[in-house]
Amino acid sequence: MREIYNNDEISAENFESFSTKDAIVWIDPLDGTSDFVKSNFPAVTVLIGLSINGYSRAGVVHNPFCIENEELSATYFGTGEHGTFKVLYDKKMTVEEVVSRKIEYLNPFD
Repeated sequence: MREIYNNDEISAENFESFSTKDAIVWIDPLDGTSDFVKSNFPAVTVLIGLSINGYSRAGVVHNPFCIENEELSATYFGTGEHGTFKVLYDKKMTVEEVVSRKIEYLNPFD
């Protein structure tokens, strides 16, 4: 099976295989419930994590209310192999703006 995405060839050989019995997925649909109740919305997130064979492999943190601007939301996602990224969303965006928005790479820190 071969498919083309953004002119990069993707094939099954490029991926580590694993059994789903070795995978654990964490989903916290409302992390920061007490902050939500107190209207401290920037502290509220949605968390999704994936571990395989006991090792963290990927994670997503969605902040529906950005600290910088509560009108925006931000999604952070990453893996150990690829780093961490951030993408912003504004409900006022057009479809074209959503599709063309910039994905920002976040530099690692000590």
